[in-house]
Amino acid sequence: MTLRKTLWLLPLAVAACSDNDNAAPPPFKDLAVVAARAPDYSSGAVSLIDQQPPYAATNNLAPTTSDIVVRSGGDHYFLIERFGSDRIKRFDPENPQTPAYTYSTQDAGDTQSSNPYDLISAAADKAYLLRYGSGSLWIVDPSATDEASFKIGEIDLSALDDDGIPEMSAAILRGSRLYVALQRLENFAATRSGQLAVIDVATDTLVDTIDLPVRSPSRLLADPEGERLFVVADGGFDGSFAPLYEGGIAVVDTAESEATLLIDDGTPEDAPYGQIADAVVVDAQRGYFIGSAGFGDDQTLYRFDPDAPATPVVVAGLAGVGLSSLAVDVQGQVWVGRSESAAPGVTVLGFAAGAETVLAPLVDTVLTPINIDFVTVAEVAR
Repeated sequence: MTLRKTLWLLPLAVAACSDNDNAAPPPFKDLAVVAARAPDYSSGAVSLIDQQPPYAATNNLAPTTSDIVVRSGGDHYFLIERFGSDRIKRFDPENPQTPAYTYSTQDAGDTQSSNPYDLISAAADKAYLLRYGSGSLWIVDPSATDEASFKIGEIDLSALDDDGIPEMSAAILRGSRLYVALQRLENFAATRSGQLAVIDVATDTLVDTIDLPVRSPSRLLADPEGERLFVVADGGFDGSFAPLYEGGIAVVDTAESEATLLIDDGTPEDAPYGQIADAVVVDAQRGYFIGSAGFGDDQTLYRFDPDAPATPVVVAGLAGVGLSSLAVDVQGQVWVGRSESAAPGVTVLGFAAGAETVLAPLVDTVLTPINIDFVTVAEVAR
């Protein structure tokens, strides 16, 4: 059970353990945490949005650089400052302007940016820090009260790419295994297929690799009702930064360590969806992905069936617009980042009678959303 799910069940647990059967459980509040950037990439900040109508937002929190992502820690969140900044900050939602800590992601001997990419929590005192610009994946204690106690180990993945830097871009924890997506680029070009590194979390050792049928994997998704993984890949670019269309959405059978292609992004001559920029899986029958026809506001949201290779369906009202990111909360609401510079924000979607419903047309975030995650906090602490 994840920390977030544990927090979700806390009100029931408190009520069950109370000596007073009539005592109300403490209220909890679900929030979306949004990393956002300026249209010209000159700066970035965080937005907090209530997950219930009217989806009230608080914007421009903790201003920083534009190359950032956020990641939930359950009742708190982390702000990861990527290339050239090389820092991770922990925030409590009740104090969103001041980090509880700021720790470096650089080793003493690092001569270039470690480019921290993501943080995957395994326990309150153990997490895995992906370092895109390094061959070393850090094991960290996210509860550490001083920087010297933050890094508690490392896993060497340098042998998985010829240049020693496999470009670890995403990861997901499933049972006793951590799956790490490796892009294996060559001078920024996607010259070969991506790979999954499989790590035993009990021993923190590499135990397997899985070759992927796609290039430049960017996100890993869990099957909500099984043991499969979904790999989202944009296909990468060549040395001239032209899209290769070697991506799509792949399905990984973790029991057999095999990957197959579910959705193909096509070829440079015939790309039906454009590059697949992001995706989420809501349940066994429904997922969504963003197809991007190029830079600028030319993206389309598609619904697809994770269980079958059926033709994806365009979501009404979200074709040929600016879309940046996707997330799904525990209620099944789909959060869609809107990247139009004149009206950035988030659209929140529901689903009823076989079609999407618009729960919030546009929640203004002032800046352009980069990624979205979710936290649960006790309102009594706010």
